[in-house]
Amino acid sequence: MVKRFLMVALVAGFILSLSVQGFAAARTQGVYVQMLEGLKADARQSAPKVEAALKGAGFTILASYENGVPAGCRFKAATIVFTKDDYAAKILAKGPDKAFALPLKLSLYENDKGLNVAMMNPVSVDRTIFQGDSQDAAAQKVVDEVAAALKPIGTVQQRQAGELRESGAITGMGGGAFPEKVVPAAASNKSPSEIADELEKGLSPSSGWHVVYVYKPSAAVAVVGIAKPQTEARAFGIAGEKRVTNSNPCPGIDHAPAFPVELVIYKNGAHNSVNLLKEMWRMKLYFQDAGNWAFMKNMAMPGDIQSEIEKAVKQSVK
Repeated sequence: MVKRFLMVALVAGFILSLSVQGFAAARTQGVYVQMLEGLKADARQSAPKVEAALKGAGFTILASYENGVPAGCRFKAATIVFTKDDYAAKILAKGPDKAFALPLKLSLYENDKGLNVAMMNPVSVDRTIFQGDSQDAAAQKVVDEVAAALKPIGTVQQRQAGELRESGAITGMGGGAFPEKVVPAAASNKSPSEIADELEKGLSPSSGWHVVYVYKPSAAVAVVGIAKPQTEARAFGIAGEKRVTNSNPCPGIDHAPAFPVELVIYKNGAHNSVNLLKEMWRMKLYFQDAGNWAFMKNMAMPGDIQSEIEKAVKQSVK
């Protein structure tokens, strides 16, 4: 009887272990997760199908838009920004600044093999923002749920892509820890929701940046995603420079989930402030696989982006 009990306990433990491992995150993680590859489809026409699949899996769609691509690129890229309440709650429980990890992003991009779908990898990004693996289980659960949602569209894989990291550390020139890289761009006595509305209505068109989505996960936090087609196009050109071929002159659009750029609004001292990540650090977070030489050749770009965004925010927030 005792032997039988022990055997049942061992089997139950093994099954539980398998269940937990379903959400276990591997040590090495890419900044992106390749979900679908080589589909015979068009990015614009396929985006609504992917949106519907995500909605069916319980995700909320925040925005869907077409990315800027390098000049002469015959391929398209489109990014879907989405979220899920249970994941957002776990992120925000650790503090409002962690809201930089909230928007989930998945892009459909074309190349010479067909249509591909890649996701910004929340496991890798959360390790960077939380400076450790405390969110691994929650983030991997999201990745697995997205993968399951996409199964009706094509054969799903979870191939790690982009910069491969065993931890979230951003190293080398421009690197450092997340808390040191959050930069306040403007402050106001208004609520985060009101400030977000101001940005949506008043972000200066002359800056070239436009609001893609506004996300208000709580009364204390708002996230505004902004984009500029020319900036996206240049970033993708740099990201793909080493991989250009005659058949695929713009491979860097596989980094499309790096955009939009997030502005996170929350109380900082006596006022609510609009915060962004230091752009050199943010570029390294998403584009480090482009290589040090690519960063050296484009040293002025992060500073230019930072200045443009800060100026546009200051003009909008009163």
